[in-house]
Amino acid sequence: MPKDTEKKNSKGKKKSSTTKVVKESTKRVEKNPVTIEEKLVVREENDRKIERKNSKLDSLLNNTPFIAALCVIVILGSVTILLAVNKRVPRLNNGDEVVASVNGKEFTTNDLYDALKEDLGTDALVDLIDTYIAGKEVTEFSDDDKAHVDDVVNYYKSYATSNNVNFDEFLTTYLALPGVTNEKEFYDYVLEDYRKVVAVRNFIADEASEDDIKKYYDDNYSDKITFRHILIEVKDGETSDKDALKAAKDLIKKLDKVTDSKKLESEFSELAKDNSDDPSTYSNGGLLENQTKAQLDENFWKGLSELKDGEYTKEPVKSAYGYHVILRLSSTPVEKYDDIKDQVKVAYAEDKLNSDEDSTLQVSKWDELRKKYKLTINDDFIKNKYEEVIKNALSTKE
Repeated sequence: MPKDTEKKNSKGKKKSSTTKVVKESTKRVEKNPVTIEEKLVVREENDRKIERKNSKLDSLLNNTPFIAALCVIVILGSVTILLAVNKRVPRLNNGDEVVASVNGKEFTTNDLYDALKEDLGTDALVDLIDTYIAGKEVTEFSDDDKAHVDDVVNYYKSYATSNNVNFDEFLTTYLALPGVTNEKEFYDYVLEDYRKVVAVRNFIADEASEDDIKKYYDDNYSDKITFRHILIEVKDGETSDKDALKAAKDLIKKLDKVTDSKKLESEFSELAKDNSDDPSTYSNGGLLENQTKAQLDENFWKGLSELKDGEYTKEPVKSAYGYHVILRLSSTPVEKYDDIKDQVKVAYAEDKLNSDEDSTLQVSKWDELRKKYKLTINDDFIKNKYEEVIKNALSTKE
């Protein structure tokens, strides 16, 4: 590595996870709707027990199902275990099952239901309903969906490893999810929970018009281009716009002196290591691989797409960060719309779910899905609470 690069490193220039070329909107985690990562809550105070706070119904209706029902599952699970000890469950003359008795006072399943339904009944019922609907709507998972579930499981395995905790112990002690004691059970748990995500995502995708999907394709799909770039950043109080532009032009002059095309990339790489202000790419010579239009700054993409493979910019390209010198290396043509239409529909729906444009989308679409399956709630208390939460959630639509 050249001395100038080492000097920059000694000043604390560190590699970052985000390059100063990528659009702000793409810096978030992969385009997925609400995921199980957001649903598993580990208490930071003692790092030993899962938070068992009653979740609000609106969280459940926004497709974060299992935390909402966790408390009632634990309670009812305990009751089930208790009853399982006795092969014959006592019944009253009217047929009600007796859950427990104290000094001759008998507590029935109806008593238990009435006691639980105000706080947990609506959450638990909606979770049961959504689980049923998701099972009907999603009978198989795509490879991408399975890969996402693998990523979730691996994320928590890495978390356990980084804290020197056996993964099975982590599952039973830290997360304490019902029925989950090993990696296989955890995978199945995540997969079934993610089925609800896929159900509402596919529902949105199927509703989209052909024009909407085609426009999304045109706006977001493009050739995949591999390139190197050098950023001269405009910094308040340090580097003015004029100085950054001059520095970028000087780099282009140096590239103009390279007469051997075979040496162009290596020379460019060394210049990037010595001069680039992009903390994520300078150490590898400014290299970014298989980037698309949707991922990159608009002006940067325009300058990049005007180049042919093997060409570099003759004038600096300005982005929100400063001035770039770009060397285009190779490209892969974009897939034809008709060949990947189903994939585009899924991406469109995921973007809709992740967008800030309509924060109530999941609520409204799950409500529509339940109506599609002719949801009828016979208990007046739960019915009124459900309708109230739906109404309140949709009234906050931005």
